[in-house]
Amino acid sequence: MMRSVALTLTAAFLLAGCGLIPTPSVDIQDSRQELPDSSALGGKVVYLDQDALKDNRVPSVLQQVTVRGNATYLSGAGGTLSKLELFVRPDLGNLPATCREYAASVVAPHMFVCDADGEKAQSIGTLTLNRGQGVAFTLSGAALDAAARGGHGYFGLRFTEGRSLFGDTLTLTDMKASARL
Repeated sequence: MMRSVALTLTAAFLLAGCGLIPTPSVDIQDSRQELPDSSALGGKVVYLDQDALKDNRVPSVLQQVTVRGNATYLSGAGGTLSKLELFVRPDLGNLPATCREYAASVVAPHMFVCDADGEKAQSIGTLTLNRGQGVAFTLSGAALDAAARGGHGYFGLRFTEGRSLFGDTLTLTDMKASARL
């Protein structure tokens, strides 16, 4: 009997060390992104100056963070955005030299525009969008792990299909984060 209990405990610790034990999911606050006109941003990653993960910190022992939720794209001016790749950074203060900052204007939000080749390590997933309808998404990756542990995450967008227009929005709702020990 004692050997069976010891074997079970040993297996549980080994599984935990391998990142196989899921933790309960936690809610993440909704995020609303004001989108720029994407016509001149093909092939670029645009980081919006908005902390989407503010105060949503996960303990450092957790890994393999996954965020699930719904993405809704809204356009009042006829935007056609249907797919984008999502990136994340824990802060925007230490961007590579391939990024340029653009101040907010009457036709664009405050943003940082980076070459996509230099942002590959920050990629966390792809969103397929259907204007006006919530579409389920799943995000994960090492960059999301780092951002979630730090409690800050600035989303970057690479527009891959269709076009967003200034004033369009992307809202991420019903987000839940889970991780593994």
